Amino acid sequence: MTDSEFPSSEIKRPRVALVAHGIHDHGGMEKAYAELIRHAHARYDFTVIAADLAPELRPLARWVRVRVPSRPIPLKSTVFLVLAGLRLRSLRADLVHVCGAIVPNHVDLASIHHCHAGFRASTGALAPRGAPWLRRVNTSIERLLALAAERWCYRPSRTRCLAAVSAGVAGELERFYPGIPVVFTPNGTDLERFSPSSAERQEFRTEVGVSDKRFVALFVGGNWDLKGLEKAIQSVAAAVSRGVECELWVVGRGDTRRFQELAQNVGVVDHVRFFGPRRDPERFFRAADALVLPSGYETFSLVAYEAAASGLPVIATAVNGIAEVVGDDEAGFIVDRDAEAVASALQRLAVDKSLRARVGSAARRRAMRYSWEASVESVMQAYDRLLRERTLEVAR
Repeated sequence: MTDSEFPSSEIKRPRVALVAHGIHDHGGMEKAYAELIRHAHARYDFTVIAADLAPELRPLARWVRVRVPSRPIPLKSTVFLVLAGLRLRSLRADLVHVCGAIVPNHVDLASIHHCHAGFRASTGALAPRGAPWLRRVNTSIERLLALAAERWCYRPSRTRCLAAVSAGVAGELERFYPGIPVVFTPNGTDLERFSPSSAERQEFRTEVGVSDKRFVALFVGGNWDLKGLEKAIQSVAAAVSRGVECELWVVGRGDTRRFQELAQNVGVVDHVRFFGPRRDPERFFRAADALVLPSGYETFSLVAYEAAASGLPVIATAVNGIAEVVGDDEAGFIVDRDAEAVASALQRLAVDKSLRARVGSAARRRAMRYSWEASVESVMQAYDRLLRERTLEVAR
C-alpha cells in the first residue's frame, strides 16, 4: 500500500498500523481492539492487518487480510507471524501497534493481554495438568513458541513501548523484559450492556426454572482447567454439604463431559448446569448472585469486570486485575485457590442477602471506573506520546 492510496482528506491523521489475529466483540483482546477502532477512527487512520475483522468495523479502517489455517494453533500462530510480518514491511505507517509478540518487525507499541513468561512463572507449567494429553502437548508447543516470540520481540531494539492491561502485567513485563518503557492501558467494560436489572433477573430465572430464593454462582469463560472450574464445582459441593441451597451455572466452551463426571463424582450433578458458549452473557450476570473465578492466572479478567458492572459480588483468586476491581473485599472476596475457601465465601453471601446487596453495589461502583472510553483514551495518550517522540527525533 502506497501513499497514493490514502485519500488526501485523511493524510493529516496519523496513520496507525494495527496488527492482531482478530478484531471483533468475542474475546477480551479482540474486543479491546474493536473498541479502539470504534472510538478512535476519526482521530487516527487505521490499517488493520488481521485474519479476521468484524464486518461492522470494516468501513472504519483499511483491512489487509492475512489468511491462516484455523488449526492447530501453533501452526496458525506461526503462519500469521510470517505473513503478517511481510504485510507490515510493505506498509507505510506513522505508528505500528501490535497485540503481543505476533510479528517479528520493529513496532512502536505492543499491547500485552497475556504475558507468557509471567504465566509460566505463576503456574509453574506450560499446560493444565488435568487436561487430556493431546491438548497438553498442543498447548505446550503453543506456549513454547509464544515464549520464543516474546524473547525476540520484547527487546529495546524491536519494541519502543509495552502497554500492560493491569498493574500485575506491568510488573511481569518489568521483571521479564526490562529496558522497555511500560504504560498502563487497562481494558474497559460496556457499562450499559452489563448493568443490574431486577426485572430481567426475574425474567431469566423464570425462563430457566430457578427460584429467586436459590443462590446461583456463575462461572464464565473457556480454558476451564486454568480458570478453575474444578475448584468451582468442588466449592459448590462443599457449600451444599453445609446446607446451602445453591447451584452453579457454567457459561462457555469446554470439556463438558469431563466436568459433568466431576460433578457426578462429588455429588452435585443436579446442582451444576452447563449452558455452553452464549452471545448473551449479560443475562446470566443479571440473574446470578455471585461470580466464581478461582483462576490460576489472569491478566485483566474482563469477565470479572463485566460481573462487577452487573452488580455481582466477585469471588476470585489473587490474580492480575482482581485487586483493582474487588478492592479490600469491598466488591467481593479474594480467596485462596481452594474449594473450601470458595465455599466459605459462597456461604457468607448465600445466607446474608443484605451483604450480597451491599457488596454488589460496591462492585458496580468500582467497575464504573473502567469504561471503554477510558480504555481507548489511555491508548491514545500512548499514541500521542510516541508520535511526539518521533517528531522530536526527526527534528534533531
